[in-house]
Amino acid sequence: MVLAAARQRNRPLWLPKTLVFVNRSLIERGAPGRIEVTACPVRRVDRWQHVAPALRTARDYLRFFDGRYAHADKLRLRAAAQAPAAWRGYVDTHPWVRRHWRLLARGLALAEQVIPTDPFVDLFVRYERPDVILVTPLVDYGSYQTDVVKSAHRLGVPVIFAPFSWDNLTNRGLIRVEPDRVLVWNERQKQEAVDLHGVDAARVVVTGAARFDDFFRMRPARSRDEFCRDLSLDPARPLLLYLCSSEFVAPREVDFVRRWIAAIRGSNDVTLRTAGILIRPHPAHLTQWRCAELGGFAHVAQWTGAETMNADQGLYDSLFHAQAVVGLNTSAMIEAGILGKPVHTILTGGEFTGGQEQTLHFHYLRASNGGLLYESDGLEAHLSQLSETLHGGARHQQRCRAFVELFVRPRGIDRPVAPVVVQEIEGAARISKHARRQPAWSHAAALAVRIAVASRRALAGHRAEVRA
Repeated sequence: MVLAAARQRNRPLWLPKTLVFVNRSLIERGAPGRIEVTACPVRRVDRWQHVAPALRTARDYLRFFDGRYAHADKLRLRAAAQAPAAWRGYVDTHPWVRRHWRLLARGLALAEQVIPTDPFVDLFVRYERPDVILVTPLVDYGSYQTDVVKSAHRLGVPVIFAPFSWDNLTNRGLIRVEPDRVLVWNERQKQEAVDLHGVDAARVVVTGAARFDDFFRMRPARSRDEFCRDLSLDPARPLLLYLCSSEFVAPREVDFVRRWIAAIRGSNDVTLRTAGILIRPHPAHLTQWRCAELGGFAHVAQWTGAETMNADQGLYDSLFHAQAVVGLNTSAMIEAGILGKPVHTILTGGEFTGGQEQTLHFHYLRASNGGLLYESDGLEAHLSQLSETLHGGARHQQRCRAFVELFVRPRGIDRPVAPVVVQEIEGAARISKHARRQPAWSHAAALAVRIAVASRRALAGHRAEVRA
Protein backbone atom coordinates (compact mmCIF):
# COMPACT_ATOMS: atom_id res chain seq x y z
CA MET A 1 0.00 0.00 0.00
CA VAL A 2 1.29 3.45 -0.83
CA LEU A 3 0.89 5.99 1.96
CA ALA A 4 1.88 9.56 2.61
CA ALA A 5 2.74 11.80 5.54
CA ALA A 6 1.50 15.33 6.10
CA ARG A 7 2.92 17.89 8.51
CA GLN A 8 2.15 21.52 9.23
CA ARG A 9 4.70 24.21 8.61
CA ASN A 10 4.78 27.93 9.49
CA ARG A 11 2.44 27.08 12.35
CA PRO A 12 1.57 29.29 15.31
CA LEU A 13 3.40 28.39 18.52
CA TRP A 14 0.25 26.96 20.10
CA LEU A 15 -0.33 24.46 17.29
CA PRO A 16 1.80 21.30 17.56
CA LYS A 17 3.69 19.98 14.60
CA THR A 18 1.69 16.90 13.67
CA LEU A 19 3.07 14.08 11.56
CA VAL A 20 0.11 12.31 9.97
CA PHE A 21 0.42 8.86 8.41
CA VAL A 22 -2.63 8.27 6.23
CA ASN A 23 -3.73 6.13 3.31
CA ARG A 24 -3.05 8.14 0.15
CA SER A 25 -6.65 7.60 -0.99
CA LEU A 26 -7.67 9.94 1.85
CA ILE A 27 -5.67 12.80 0.31
CA GLU A 28 -7.99 13.70 -2.52
CA ARG A 29 -7.50 17.24 -3.72
CA GLY A 30 -4.10 18.47 -2.75
CA ALA A 31 -3.21 20.01 0.59
CA PRO A 32 -4.14 23.34 2.21
CA GLY A 33 -1.46 26.01 2.32
CA ARG A 34 0.05 25.00 5.65
CA ILE A 35 0.07 21.27 4.95
CA GLU A 36 3.09 19.64 3.39
CA VAL A 37 2.61 16.23 1.77
CA THR A 38 5.64 14.00 1.44
CA ALA A 39 6.45 10.32 0.97
CA CYS A 40 7.03 8.30 4.11
CA PRO A 41 8.32 4.77 4.77
CA VAL A 42 5.75 2.14 3.85
CA ARG A 43 7.61 -1.08 4.69
CA ARG A 44 10.48 -2.28 6.81
CA VAL A 45 13.93 -2.39 5.26
CA ASP A 46 15.72 -4.37 7.97
CA ARG A 47 16.03 -8.10 8.59
CA TRP A 48 12.47 -8.16 9.97
CA GLN A 49 10.95 -6.94 6.71
CA HIS A 50 9.41 -10.35 5.92
CA VAL A 51 8.97 -11.77 9.40
CA ALA A 52 7.07 -8.86 10.96
CA PRO A 53 4.26 -8.68 8.34
CA ALA A 54 3.88 -12.49 8.40
CA LEU A 55 3.51 -12.59 12.20
CA ARG A 56 1.03 -9.71 12.10
CA THR A 57 -1.23 -11.18 9.43
CA ALA A 58 -1.17 -14.51 11.28
CA ARG A 59 -2.33 -12.73 14.41
CA ASP A 60 -4.96 -10.79 12.45
CA TYR A 61 -6.36 -14.09 11.21
CA LEU A 62 -6.62 -15.51 14.73
CA ARG A 63 -8.87 -12.67 15.91
CA PHE A 64 -11.71 -14.02 13.77
CA PHE A 65 -11.90 -17.17 15.90
CA ASP A 66 -13.33 -15.03 18.68
CA GLY A 67 -16.86 -16.17 19.52
CA ARG A 68 -18.23 -12.81 18.42
CA TYR A 69 -17.21 -13.78 14.88
CA ALA A 70 -18.68 -17.28 15.10
CA HIS A 71 -20.85 -16.73 12.03
CA ALA A 72 -18.57 -14.30 10.20
CA ASP A 73 -17.32 -16.83 7.65
CA LYS A 74 -16.64 -14.26 4.96
CA LEU A 75 -14.57 -12.05 7.25
CA ARG A 76 -12.56 -15.05 8.44
CA LEU A 77 -11.88 -16.20 4.87
CA ARG A 78 -10.71 -12.72 3.88
CA ALA A 79 -8.31 -12.61 6.83
CA ALA A 80 -7.10 -16.12 5.99
CA ALA A 81 -6.24 -15.00 2.47
CA GLN A 82 -3.90 -12.36 3.93
CA ALA A 83 -2.16 -14.74 6.35
CA PRO A 84 0.93 -16.80 5.41
CA ALA A 85 0.01 -19.99 3.53
CA ALA A 86 1.92 -22.17 6.00
CA TRP A 87 0.01 -20.64 8.88
CA ARG A 88 -3.34 -21.22 7.17
CA GLY A 89 -2.37 -24.83 6.55
CA TYR A 90 -1.39 -25.30 10.18
CA VAL A 91 -4.69 -23.87 11.41
CA ASP A 92 -6.69 -25.99 8.96
CA THR A 93 -4.96 -29.23 9.97
CA HIS A 94 -4.91 -28.66 13.74
CA PRO A 95 -8.46 -28.25 15.08
CA TRP A 96 -7.14 -27.45 18.56
CA VAL A 97 -6.06 -24.04 17.25
CA ARG A 98 -9.67 -22.96 16.95
CA ARG A 99 -10.33 -23.93 20.55
CA HIS A 100 -7.17 -22.36 21.99
CA TRP A 101 -6.69 -19.44 19.62
CA ARG A 102 -6.32 -17.00 22.52
CA LEU A 103 -3.20 -18.83 23.72
CA LEU A 104 -1.61 -18.59 20.28
CA ALA A 105 -2.68 -14.96 19.97
CA ARG A 106 -0.90 -14.16 23.24
CA GLY A 107 2.22 -15.84 21.90
CA LEU A 108 2.12 -13.74 18.73
CA ALA A 109 1.50 -10.61 20.83
CA LEU A 110 4.65 -11.43 22.80
CA ALA A 111 6.55 -11.88 19.53
CA GLU A 112 5.36 -8.40 18.48
CA GLN A 113 6.78 -6.96 21.69
CA VAL A 114 10.26 -8.25 20.93
CA ILE A 115 10.34 -7.11 17.29
CA PRO A 116 12.56 -4.00 17.37
CA THR A 117 11.68 -0.70 15.74
CA ASP A 118 12.55 -0.22 12.10
CA PRO A 119 15.71 1.96 11.82
CA PHE A 120 14.41 3.73 8.71
CA VAL A 121 11.13 4.71 10.40
CA ASP A 122 13.13 5.88 13.42
CA LEU A 123 15.29 8.02 11.13
CA PHE A 124 12.25 9.47 9.35
CA VAL A 125 10.54 10.46 12.59
CA ARG A 126 13.76 11.95 14.00
CA TYR A 127 14.19 14.02 10.84
CA GLU A 128 10.63 15.37 10.95
CA ARG A 129 10.79 16.12 14.71
CA PRO A 130 7.01 16.06 15.28
CA ASP A 131 5.28 17.02 18.51
CA VAL A 132 2.68 14.32 17.91
CA ILE A 133 2.02 11.55 15.37
CA LEU A 134 -1.42 10.64 14.00
CA VAL A 135 -1.95 7.33 12.19
CA THR A 136 -4.87 5.92 10.23
CA PRO A 137 -6.15 3.36 9.28
CA LEU A 138 -3.53 1.30 11.25
CA VAL A 139 -5.67 -1.86 11.25
CA ASP A 140 -5.08 -2.96 7.65
CA TYR A 141 -3.89 -6.57 7.57
CA GLY A 142 -0.23 -6.64 8.63
CA SER A 143 -0.14 -2.84 8.54
CA TYR A 144 3.31 -1.27 8.50
CA GLN A 145 1.86 1.58 10.58
CA THR A 146 2.44 -0.64 13.61
CA ASP A 147 6.12 0.19 13.09
CA VAL A 148 5.26 3.90 13.19
CA VAL A 149 3.59 3.44 16.59
CA LYS A 150 6.62 1.48 17.79
CA SER A 151 9.03 4.19 16.66
CA ALA A 152 6.88 6.85 18.33
CA HIS A 153 7.13 4.98 21.63
CA ARG A 154 10.86 4.41 21.27
CA LEU A 155 11.53 8.08 20.49
CA GLY A 156 9.13 9.45 23.10
CA VAL A 157 6.69 11.06 20.66
CA PRO A 158 2.96 10.93 21.55
CA VAL A 159 1.01 8.89 18.98
CA ILE A 160 -2.72 8.94 18.18
CA PHE A 161 -4.88 6.56 16.16
CA ALA A 162 -8.11 7.88 14.63
CA PRO A 163 -10.25 5.25 12.84
CA PHE A 164 -11.46 6.61 9.51
CA SER A 165 -14.53 4.48 9.05
CA TRP A 166 -17.30 2.90 11.13
CA ASP A 167 -16.13 -0.67 10.45
CA ASN A 168 -12.36 -0.24 10.90
CA LEU A 169 -12.22 -1.84 14.34
CA THR A 170 -14.39 -4.87 13.54
CA ASN A 171 -13.67 -5.92 9.96
CA ARG A 172 -9.88 -5.94 9.57
CA GLY A 173 -6.71 -6.43 11.57
CA LEU A 174 -5.70 -5.61 15.11
CA ILE A 175 -4.29 -2.63 16.94
CA ARG A 176 -1.08 -4.54 17.64
CA VAL A 177 0.71 -1.90 19.72
CA GLU A 178 -1.36 0.53 21.81
CA PRO A 179 -1.12 4.20 20.81
CA ASP A 180 -1.25 6.86 23.51
CA ARG A 181 -4.72 7.94 22.38
CA VAL A 182 -7.43 6.35 20.24
CA LEU A 183 -10.02 8.85 18.99
CA VAL A 184 -13.27 7.05 18.16
CA TRP A 185 -16.68 8.04 16.83
CA ASN A 186 -18.92 6.82 19.64
CA GLU A 187 -19.29 4.59 22.68
CA ARG A 188 -19.69 1.50 20.52
CA GLN A 189 -16.33 2.06 18.85
CA LYS A 190 -14.81 2.66 22.27
CA GLN A 191 -16.12 -0.71 23.39
CA GLU A 192 -14.68 -2.29 20.24
CA ALA A 193 -11.25 -0.80 20.96
CA VAL A 194 -11.33 -2.16 24.51
CA ASP A 195 -12.98 -5.55 23.97
CA LEU A 196 -11.67 -6.53 20.52
CA HIS A 197 -8.23 -4.89 20.58
CA GLY A 198 -7.30 -4.82 24.25
CA VAL A 199 -6.77 -1.04 24.39
CA ASP A 200 -6.85 0.51 27.86
CA ALA A 201 -10.19 2.33 28.19
CA ALA A 202 -8.37 5.35 29.66
CA ARG A 203 -6.62 5.84 26.31
CA VAL A 204 -9.83 5.90 24.25
CA VAL A 205 -11.61 9.22 23.69
CA VAL A 206 -15.07 9.55 22.12
CA THR A 207 -15.00 12.57 19.79
CA GLY A 208 -17.65 11.87 17.13
CA ALA A 209 -17.00 11.41 13.40
CA ALA A 210 -15.21 14.44 12.01
CA ARG A 211 -15.38 13.13 8.44
CA PHE A 212 -19.06 14.12 8.26
CA ASP A 213 -18.61 17.75 9.33
CA ASP A 214 -18.51 19.01 5.74
CA PHE A 215 -21.62 17.01 4.93
CA PHE A 216 -23.54 18.67 7.79
CA ARG A 217 -22.64 22.08 6.34
CA MET A 218 -23.60 21.31 2.75
CA ARG A 219 -26.69 22.57 0.95
CA PRO A 220 -28.22 21.39 -2.36
CA ALA A 221 -26.49 22.80 -5.43
CA ARG A 222 -29.50 22.34 -7.73
CA SER A 223 -33.24 22.50 -7.47
CA ARG A 224 -35.22 19.28 -7.73
CA ASP A 225 -36.31 20.15 -11.27
CA GLU A 226 -32.73 20.80 -12.39
CA PHE A 227 -31.39 17.70 -10.65
CA CYS A 228 -33.98 15.32 -12.12
CA ARG A 229 -33.89 16.76 -15.62
CA ASP A 230 -30.09 16.52 -15.73
CA LEU A 231 -30.59 12.79 -15.13
CA SER A 232 -33.50 12.53 -17.64
CA LEU A 233 -35.88 11.75 -14.76
CA ASP A 234 -39.34 13.25 -14.25
CA PRO A 235 -39.25 15.68 -11.29
CA ALA A 236 -42.99 15.16 -10.77
CA ARG A 237 -42.45 11.52 -9.78
CA PRO A 238 -41.11 10.34 -6.38
CA LEU A 239 -37.42 9.47 -6.49
CA LEU A 240 -35.93 6.24 -5.06
CA LEU A 241 -32.18 6.29 -4.49
CA TYR A 242 -30.28 2.99 -4.46
CA LEU A 243 -26.87 3.23 -2.74
CA CYS A 244 -24.50 0.50 -3.88
CA SER A 245 -22.13 -1.25 -1.50
CA SER A 246 -18.46 -2.23 -1.57
CA GLU A 247 -17.17 -5.27 -3.40
CA PHE A 248 -16.79 -7.15 -0.13
CA VAL A 249 -20.46 -6.65 0.76
CA ALA A 250 -21.92 -7.20 -2.71
CA PRO A 251 -19.53 -8.58 -5.33
CA ARG A 252 -22.33 -9.06 -7.93
CA GLU A 253 -24.68 -6.24 -7.06
CA VAL A 254 -25.72 -5.41 -10.62
CA ASP A 255 -27.78 -8.60 -10.93
CA PHE A 256 -29.48 -7.91 -7.62
CA VAL A 257 -30.29 -4.31 -8.59
CA ARG A 258 -31.88 -5.50 -11.82
CA ARG A 259 -34.13 -7.85 -9.83
CA TRP A 260 -34.92 -5.05 -7.40
CA ILE A 261 -35.93 -2.66 -10.20
CA ALA A 262 -38.04 -5.36 -11.87
CA ALA A 263 -39.86 -5.99 -8.58
CA ILE A 264 -40.62 -2.28 -8.21
CA ARG A 265 -41.89 -2.04 -11.77
CA GLY A 266 -44.19 -4.96 -11.04
CA SER A 267 -45.66 -3.42 -7.88
CA ASN A 268 -49.42 -3.06 -7.48
CA ASP A 269 -48.88 0.44 -6.05
CA VAL A 270 -48.91 2.85 -9.00
CA THR A 271 -46.93 5.47 -7.06
CA LEU A 272 -44.14 2.98 -6.37
CA ARG A 273 -44.36 1.33 -9.79
CA THR A 274 -43.86 4.61 -11.65
CA ALA A 275 -41.29 6.21 -9.30
CA GLY A 276 -38.01 7.45 -10.67
CA ILE A 277 -34.98 5.39 -9.69
CA LEU A 278 -31.39 6.60 -9.34
CA ILE A 279 -28.56 4.08 -8.91
CA ARG A 280 -25.36 5.35 -7.31
CA PRO A 281 -22.41 2.89 -7.69
CA HIS A 282 -19.98 2.63 -4.79
CA PRO A 283 -16.91 4.82 -5.58
CA ALA A 284 -14.54 1.90 -4.84
CA HIS A 285 -16.57 -0.64 -6.82
CA LEU A 286 -17.25 0.95 -10.20
CA THR A 287 -15.98 -1.71 -12.60
CA GLN A 288 -19.12 -3.85 -12.58
CA TRP A 289 -21.24 -0.81 -13.45
CA ARG A 290 -19.28 0.36 -16.49
CA CYS A 291 -20.98 -2.17 -18.73
CA ALA A 292 -24.23 -2.50 -16.77
CA GLU A 293 -27.34 -2.36 -18.93
CA LEU A 294 -30.36 -0.79 -17.25
CA GLY A 295 -31.88 0.59 -20.44
CA GLY A 296 -34.68 -1.94 -20.40
CA PHE A 297 -36.34 -0.06 -17.53
CA ALA A 298 -38.10 3.29 -17.86
CA HIS A 299 -37.39 6.21 -15.51
CA VAL A 300 -34.11 4.72 -14.28
CA ALA A 301 -30.80 6.60 -14.20
CA GLN A 302 -27.28 5.67 -13.16
CA TRP A 303 -25.08 8.27 -11.50
CA THR A 304 -21.85 8.79 -13.43
CA GLY A 305 -20.39 11.87 -11.75
CA ALA A 306 -17.21 11.98 -9.69
CA GLU A 307 -17.61 10.83 -6.11
CA THR A 308 -15.31 10.71 -3.12
CA MET A 309 -15.39 8.82 0.16
CA ASN A 310 -16.08 12.05 2.05
CA ALA A 311 -18.48 14.96 1.50
CA ASP A 312 -19.61 14.80 -2.11
CA GLN A 313 -22.03 17.32 -3.61
CA GLY A 314 -23.54 14.77 -5.96
CA LEU A 315 -24.29 12.39 -3.09
CA TYR A 316 -25.75 15.23 -1.04
CA ASP A 317 -28.06 16.32 -3.86
CA SER A 318 -29.08 12.72 -4.59
CA LEU A 319 -30.05 12.16 -0.96
CA PHE A 320 -31.69 15.54 -0.56
CA HIS A 321 -34.04 15.07 -3.52
CA ALA A 322 -34.88 11.39 -2.82
CA GLN A 323 -38.05 10.31 -1.05
CA ALA A 324 -36.53 7.01 0.05
CA VAL A 325 -33.07 5.42 0.18
CA VAL A 326 -32.29 1.73 -0.35
CA GLY A 327 -29.06 -0.23 0.07
CA LEU A 328 -27.47 -3.37 1.48
CA ASN A 329 -24.71 -2.18 3.83
CA THR A 330 -22.82 1.02 3.07
CA SER A 331 -21.60 4.06 4.98
CA ALA A 332 -23.67 6.34 2.69
CA MET A 333 -26.64 5.18 4.77
CA ILE A 334 -25.14 7.31 7.55
CA GLU A 335 -25.20 10.38 5.29
CA ALA A 336 -28.82 9.54 4.49
CA GLY A 337 -29.54 9.58 8.22
CA ILE A 338 -27.87 12.99 8.57
CA LEU A 339 -30.38 14.32 6.04
CA GLY A 340 -33.24 12.56 7.82
CA LYS A 341 -34.09 10.23 4.95
CA PRO A 342 -35.87 6.88 5.42
CA VAL A 343 -33.29 4.13 4.80
CA HIS A 344 -34.44 0.68 3.68
CA THR A 345 -32.55 -2.59 3.31
CA ILE A 346 -33.38 -6.12 2.21
CA LEU A 347 -32.07 -9.20 4.01
CA THR A 348 -31.40 -11.44 1.04
CA GLY A 349 -31.50 -14.80 2.78
CA GLY A 350 -27.93 -15.85 1.98
CA GLU A 351 -26.89 -13.94 -1.14
CA PHE A 352 -25.25 -11.07 0.75
CA THR A 353 -25.37 -12.40 4.31
CA GLY A 354 -21.57 -12.33 4.58
CA GLY A 355 -21.57 -8.57 4.01
CA GLN A 356 -24.65 -7.84 6.08
CA GLU A 357 -25.65 -9.95 9.11
CA GLN A 358 -22.21 -11.60 9.38
CA THR A 359 -20.52 -8.24 9.99
CA LEU A 360 -20.65 -6.55 13.37
CA HIS A 361 -21.03 -3.01 12.07
CA PHE A 362 -24.21 -3.79 10.07
CA HIS A 363 -26.04 -4.45 13.33
CA TYR A 364 -25.40 -0.89 14.48
CA LEU A 365 -27.73 0.26 11.69
CA ARG A 366 -30.58 -1.99 12.78
CA ALA A 367 -33.57 -0.40 14.52
CA SER A 368 -33.38 -2.96 17.34
CA ASN A 369 -29.96 -1.50 18.24
CA GLY A 370 -30.99 2.13 17.96
CA GLY A 371 -30.25 2.26 14.24
CA LEU A 372 -32.12 3.88 11.39
CA LEU A 373 -32.91 0.94 9.07
CA TYR A 374 -36.28 -0.25 7.85
CA GLU A 375 -35.38 -3.84 7.05
CA SER A 376 -37.37 -6.59 5.39
CA ASP A 377 -36.98 -10.29 4.68
CA GLY A 378 -37.26 -10.49 0.90
CA LEU A 379 -38.48 -8.21 -1.85
CA GLU A 380 -42.21 -8.58 -1.23
CA ALA A 381 -42.04 -7.18 2.30
CA HIS A 382 -39.58 -4.55 1.08
CA LEU A 383 -42.02 -3.27 -1.54
CA SER A 384 -44.70 -2.95 1.12
CA GLN A 385 -42.37 -0.86 3.31
CA LEU A 386 -41.35 1.36 0.38
CA SER A 387 -44.98 1.91 -0.54
CA GLU A 388 -45.74 3.00 3.02
CA THR A 389 -42.80 5.40 2.98
CA LEU A 390 -43.83 7.00 -0.33
CA HIS A 391 -47.33 7.54 1.01
CA GLY A 392 -46.00 9.23 4.13
CA GLY A 393 -46.65 6.41 6.57
CA ALA A 394 -43.11 6.02 7.92
CA ARG A 395 -41.98 8.34 10.72
CA HIS A 396 -38.29 8.45 10.07
CA GLN A 397 -37.07 11.90 11.16
CA GLN A 398 -36.92 11.10 14.86
CA ARG A 399 -35.33 7.69 14.20
CA CYS A 400 -32.61 9.25 12.04
CA ARG A 401 -31.86 12.03 14.50
CA ALA A 402 -31.55 9.62 17.42
CA PHE A 403 -29.15 7.42 15.44
CA VAL A 404 -27.00 10.32 14.23
CA GLU A 405 -26.74 11.72 17.74
CA LEU A 406 -25.75 8.32 19.09
CA PHE A 407 -23.39 7.25 16.33
CA VAL A 408 -21.99 10.34 14.59
CA ARG A 409 -22.15 13.26 17.01
CA PRO A 410 -22.46 11.95 20.58
CA ARG A 411 -21.25 15.28 21.99
CA GLY A 412 -24.21 17.09 20.45
CA ILE A 413 -25.80 16.84 17.03
CA ASP A 414 -25.23 20.54 16.33
CA ARG A 415 -21.62 20.53 17.50
CA PRO A 416 -18.95 20.05 14.77
CA VAL A 417 -16.48 17.28 15.57
CA ALA A 418 -13.29 18.57 13.92
CA PRO A 419 -12.60 21.17 16.67
CA VAL A 420 -13.00 18.41 19.26
CA VAL A 421 -10.46 16.26 17.41
CA VAL A 422 -8.04 19.20 17.09
CA GLN A 423 -8.36 19.82 20.83
CA GLU A 424 -7.53 16.17 21.55
CA ILE A 425 -4.51 16.28 19.21
CA GLU A 426 -3.23 19.40 20.95
CA GLY A 427 -3.77 17.74 24.31
CA ALA A 428 -1.90 14.62 23.21
CA ALA A 429 1.04 16.74 22.07
CA ARG A 430 1.43 17.84 25.69
CA ILE A 431 1.72 14.29 27.00
CA SER A 432 4.92 13.89 28.98
CA LYS A 433 6.47 10.80 27.48
CA HIS A 434 9.91 9.27 27.86
CA ALA A 435 11.68 7.34 25.15
CA ARG A 436 11.39 3.58 25.55
CA ARG A 437 14.32 1.23 25.24
CA GLN A 438 14.09 -2.39 24.25
CA PRO A 439 14.74 -4.48 27.41
CA ALA A 440 17.89 -6.61 27.27
CA TRP A 441 15.91 -9.86 27.41
CA SER A 442 14.03 -8.92 24.24
CA HIS A 443 17.14 -9.36 22.06
CA ALA A 444 17.42 -13.03 22.98
CA ALA A 445 13.67 -13.44 22.56
CA ALA A 446 13.78 -11.75 19.15
CA LEU A 447 16.53 -14.13 18.05
CA ALA A 448 14.41 -17.06 19.19
CA VAL A 449 11.47 -15.76 17.14
CA ARG A 450 13.63 -15.44 14.02
CA ILE A 451 15.03 -18.95 14.47
CA ALA A 452 11.54 -20.37 14.98
CA VAL A 453 10.24 -18.66 11.84
CA ALA A 454 13.25 -19.73 9.79
CA SER A 455 12.90 -23.32 11.02
CA ARG A 456 9.23 -23.34 10.09
CA ARG A 457 10.04 -22.09 6.60
CA ALA A 458 12.78 -24.64 6.15
CA LEU A 459 10.46 -27.44 7.28
CA ALA A 460 7.73 -26.25 4.89
CA GLY A 461 10.22 -26.15 2.03
CA HIS A 462 11.46 -29.67 2.86
CA ARG A 463 7.91 -31.01 2.89
CA ALA A 464 7.23 -29.39 -0.46
CA GLU A 465 10.33 -31.08 -1.95
CA VAL A 466 9.25 -34.45 -0.54
CA ARG A 467 5.78 -34.08 -2.06
CA ALA A 468 7.32 -33.13 -5.40
